[in-house]
Amino acid sequence: MTLIVQIVLPMFLLILVGFYAGRFGNFSNALSQGISRFLGLYALPGLLFSAMAKTTIPDPVEWGFVGSFFIAAFLVFGLGSGWRWLAGRRDEMAIVGFATSFSSIGLLGAPILMDAYGSGVALPLMLLILFQSPLLFTTVTVIAESQRSKGGRPLQTSLNAIKATLLSPMIVAMALGLAANALRLPVPDAVMKAATLIGGTVLPCACFTLGTALAYSPLTGRLVPATVMALMKVGLHPALTWVLAVKVFHLPPEWLAPAVTAAALPIGINVYGVAERYQSGKELVSMSLLISSLLSPLSISLAYWAVMG
Repeated sequence: MTLIVQIVLPMFLLILVGFYAGRFGNFSNALSQGISRFLGLYALPGLLFSAMAKTTIPDPVEWGFVGSFFIAAFLVFGLGSGWRWLAGRRDEMAIVGFATSFSSIGLLGAPILMDAYGSGVALPLMLLILFQSPLLFTTVTVIAESQRSKGGRPLQTSLNAIKATLLSPMIVAMALGLAANALRLPVPDAVMKAATLIGGTVLPCACFTLGTALAYSPLTGRLVPATVMALMKVGLHPALTWVLAVKVFHLPPEWLAPAVTAAALPIGINVYGVAERYQSGKELVSMSLLISSLLSPLSISLAYWAVMG
């Protein structure tokens, strides 16, 4: 109940405020994209740098954490793709698999997990952010490009996605923070204070822009399959992650908690950009984005209860 009142409920209310601003409050899509750009280039890197610089680095690193989260993600990806294949909608296989397995870790996950579990989750967050885009973007790219004409370039597109991830401001900021921590380099108080201040804007801005993005997403029909997609993301993915983390990898609580909670996050907003790029499943993705966001306060709370008791 504490998590619901202190973190999840305010998050949900801010998403609603953003939705209202986008739909009725004359808050343009361009303004929303500007705030999103600020988050990705400055605020999130600041938050992650300060967290990595201050966190206690665990020894050893629990690689079963990565295994439990991403094995579950690929199982859900396969189920989502197989479902569309059996339904005779092979053009939607790639994007539906991607949507059902790709969490909003950067936008919502970082501030929510740090609020819920403290700065000690900084390293697990880094691992999730580091691996999620290369693994899942590469998979969806290979499948989608292979369904295109012979002019498709799945390998080059996948390599570009990996390169962009490794050079992204979030990864660079976390690497710098980790280096300062591991080498015991003194970070000036002014720098740490500035990073902490800008990092404090992440959760409210992220929730607000998620709401405005949903307001500007075309929400059309196909409610049943979109609901199934949302339930696979915020229900099946965390359930499989919990089973693998507890029964297979036997993760300690400090690694179990961020794995299951991150899996319970809603679909990442950039999934719609991939759907738009390949002109596949756009209406399904936009509707499932909304539904998974509406369900996420419940799924995050259940995940917290499952791992914390």
